[in-house]
Amino acid sequence: MVIALTNIDSTFDELQFFAKVKGRPVVFLGKRSFLSFRYVLFGMEYAFSFYSKETPLKYFKSFVVWYHEEILEDKNGYACWWNHLLYTSGNQDAYAFEAFFRKFEK
Repeated sequence: MVIALTNIDSTFDELQFFAKVKGRPVVFLGKRSFLSFRYVLFGMEYAFSFYSKETPLKYFKSFVVWYHEEILEDKNGYACWWNHLLYTSGNQDAYAFEAFFRKFEK
């Protein structure tokens, strides 16, 4: 997958990207995989940090904050949202992919 990083603030639509990945994960990730999607998101955050003053992943950042505050509540020992999501999905990557989108769309 190649995303042009020139003028990224005006051309990248985060919600449209998420909808496309959810609808056709094999095209973007090779398979329905939460871990692969997580790697793509983290890579995008890193790449965007070089080319953009603001992160184009605003909804994703808000989701991470919401997950930490509402789901984790810093009381059950999980340091990261993605580990908790994978664990509560029975360590099944494809099921965690679906669970991510169910929670993200709330």
